[in-house]
Amino acid sequence: MKDLLKISILSKSWGEVWALRRNLHFDTLNVFGDSDSSIIERLVNLDNERDEFAKRVDQFVKSFSGRVIDSFLVKFCLNGDQSTIIDRWIRFAIERGAERIDLLFGGVLYGYSHLRNCYKFPLDLLLEINTLTLKHLRLQRCLIFHPTNYDFSPLKNLRFLSLSKVKVDEILLESLLSNCRLLEELQLDACQFEASMPMIISSSLINLKIIYPHNRRMVEVELTLVDCLKLTSLEYDGYGLNTMSINTPAMKCIDFTISYEDDLDIFAFSKFPQLEIMSIDMSSTVITSLKITQSLKYLKQFNLSLLWDGNISKEADYSLLWILNILQVSPLLHRLSIMLTNPKFLKNQKDIRDIEAFSHDKVKVIELGGCVGNWFEIEFVINILKYVPKLEQMVLNPGWKEHGTLDWVSETVSFQSARQRISEKLQGEKVVGREKIVLV
Repeated sequence: MKDLLKISILSKSWGEVWALRRNLHFDTLNVFGDSDSSIIERLVNLDNERDEFAKRVDQFVKSFSGRVIDSFLVKFCLNGDQSTIIDRWIRFAIERGAERIDLLFGGVLYGYSHLRNCYKFPLDLLLEINTLTLKHLRLQRCLIFHPTNYDFSPLKNLRFLSLSKVKVDEILLESLLSNCRLLEELQLDACQFEASMPMIISSSLINLKIIYPHNRRMVEVELTLVDCLKLTSLEYDGYGLNTMSINTPAMKCIDFTISYEDDLDIFAFSKFPQLEIMSIDMSSTVITSLKITQSLKYLKQFNLSLLWDGNISKEADYSLLWILNILQVSPLLHRLSIMLTNPKFLKNQKDIRDIEAFSHDKVKVIELGGCVGNWFEIEFVINILKYVPKLEQMVLNPGWKEHGTLDWVSETVSFQSARQRISEKLQGEKVVGREKIVLV
């Protein structure tokens, strides 16, 4: 791609071929022929790299003869010093009818840094050009300021908006939501607001994702209001769950992180009776016992990620059996996935208890990741097999994955020992339905 960029600028015939491309994507690999990590290893002067990257992309943009493109993506650690050039790229993309624009100016080359000398996304520039085709906008490490006269008409056809590490005023975002009547998906990842979290009020939003919202002092701010009648999916990692005012009657799927038991009880199991899919990320010691009274009669899938806490070894009555209460109030649940992240085998093992429970005849598959043979894991497996007679598979895997990721963590030697330990412990117990266990 690096060589093709040069050829397309120098060769008329190549320029004609490139004019047929509808998706223009520029990143470190395409422009320099290198990965971000290789640039770091060379200890390059980052300011020079920025200027060279912008120069090469700008040369291509100026020589591009195509009249129509579908998408325009730039992924490199550019900043406010390249503002004039970036503004030109935005005009170029919109004038050619691009439906998707992605300007991703963060990345590993920055590491962690405050939003200094960031590119200022020009909402006023959009007023000068026809933006009717723009439906997807993704911005990373930018600043956004109010447009003149609060005119958001250039974004009226927007369906998808993603802001990551963006500094934006909460009033601006609230105004944008009220004016973008077709917006269906909003993502706010580590965004910096002036003082507080904006109220999320929208008549069109279907999917909402909010991760680590904070103010200019880097203090997390709470989400206080979500009023979205069409919202079906919510992912939230932040504070204020038990005090949040929420009006989302169509909610089907929720994914959130909790820090306190009250959050789980008050928020998750009382405000969303229509849920079909629930995913929770929490510390393994937040819950020791919990009695849920709210029926989750539509819940079909429950995903639980438990971050390992060393205090487990100090909990005399620690157990995973509280999860059975989830089954009890979820008559239609057919899939249960539990992930113990960063698991450790404890030296002081305790007796396995046999409890009096109930029968659940809908669950077909239960997965227990991060299972390394601790007493509370074996206890959970034995009781599940006993009280869930229609279960088809009980999948046990010493490997684990972080909440929200697809990559499994697997250590060949230690996990092989864990598999052997699990097998030995199960052999030493009276297990009903042993044939349903799948040890990965």
